[in-house]
Amino acid sequence: MPKSKKTPMRIQHFPEDLTPLSLMQQGSDDGHAEWPPVVTHSENLGYIQSSEQPFYSHDIGRTFTLAGRIYKLNGDTFCNDAGISSNTYQIIPNPGKPTEALFLNTKPNGYVEPLIRMEEEEEQYLNLPQHKHKRMAFWCFGGVVEISPGVGWTWYEKTVINMNDHSHEVIGVGLARISHNRDRPSGELSCVRMPGMMFPIGDPLFGSFSTLIHNGTVYLWGQQDRKVFLARVSKENCQHRHYYQYWNGNEYTSDMTKATPVLEDYQHGQVFRSNMFGPRFSWLFIGCTRFGDSKVMMGAASRLEGPWELYPVVSTNGIRDTANYRYCMYPHPWASKVSERELLVTWCDHWPGGVIAARIRFARGGRTDWADIPLYGLSSRVIRAVFMKAAETCASQPLRYEQLTAPLRLRIRGVEQRTVDWAVNMIRHTIAIGKKEELDEMEVAATRARRPSLRKRIVARVLDCACGQL
Repeated sequence: MPKSKKTPMRIQHFPEDLTPLSLMQQGSDDGHAEWPPVVTHSENLGYIQSSEQPFYSHDIGRTFTLAGRIYKLNGDTFCNDAGISSNTYQIIPNPGKPTEALFLNTKPNGYVEPLIRMEEEEEQYLNLPQHKHKRMAFWCFGGVVEISPGVGWTWYEKTVINMNDHSHEVIGVGLARISHNRDRPSGELSCVRMPGMMFPIGDPLFGSFSTLIHNGTVYLWGQQDRKVFLARVSKENCQHRHYYQYWNGNEYTSDMTKATPVLEDYQHGQVFRSNMFGPRFSWLFIGCTRFGDSKVMMGAASRLEGPWELYPVVSTNGIRDTANYRYCMYPHPWASKVSERELLVTWCDHWPGGVIAARIRFARGGRTDWADIPLYGLSSRVIRAVFMKAAETCASQPLRYEQLTAPLRLRIRGVEQRTVDWAVNMIRHTIAIGKKEELDEMEVAATRARRPSLRKRIVARVLDCACGQL
């Protein structure tokens, strides 16, 4: 009977140049801003408009990125004698000139085509004699979330406006797919509306206040009865309402009735990720209240669910309209300089005004200490364990962590060196345990293969790892 062939065991070779954890790099930065925020400089940059096109009064002015290009979303756009377009967009061709924005889809008579357009039954509704005094608007206060290169979603607010008394009837929040038209190098966008309302009136209007994507999950803020609620959904399931979950104050639940507010009395705003104020906060908020006080409000939180620390930072001024309040306060991180503690913000004055940009600079805060833990040479299993431990450790302390490359390493940041050292030791312990578990598995495999010489080498490596890393 022929002997069966044995499958040769794969031997793992440990890199000789693996940097010991004892040789970690450490340092400190002095660049983050002071909290609570103190504005040291504010510069009004004027309206965001095009030098090549006529000025059209409009509002909102929230920006987003799609296919590497910067776009600006507008609300009601008064196209002079050509009429009103309820939602338009502009491209910002040069990110270094954030006040230059160009309308892409303008008709010969000067009318700007809306990004989100009415469907046939909606046009028929407005053509009825009893509705001649009404118009329909689709406002994208929440922005656009890019879920894949050149493709994004917007949760728009559908509203019917009575032009006699200017009253508004909110219908709900709809969902539309926004995509970059690759066939047109000018950067034009296309829009496809999904059927019906994702969140009809009666539900919190999720997505119509603010949206963002983080680690493959889309987060949506929405208003109801002067309160702001939070929902989330994976980027693959934005079209399917039954996949949405709602923040109840402690965790996310599928029961919308259990949702609890994360903000109150805020009219407009945007949540975004930034380390401008050091490792204590990972998330910032720029917005305005419902009280018409014309102030830019800033918030900070360690988690995007809050709780939020909120402060007024700037009192705004109008240009063409100075009698009414200002609104639609938004940040623009792509045009900001975090290292210089500088943020670009916008607000709107009423007709015949538009979107006004300003740079604000914050006072310098204290020192931030950091330490880098090398990850190169580790298995993917150990690296996953390291990041899970980092997330757990940083959630309980005023710490931040980030992955750096060339070479691969984990950076821990904190306001106190002893806190950073504590977190580093916790992660080093995780690495040592993970490596020891892998070596133990190899020892068992070597023993079963009856290869004493390999077993002896691995046992020595286990002891060396356990003694040198713990």
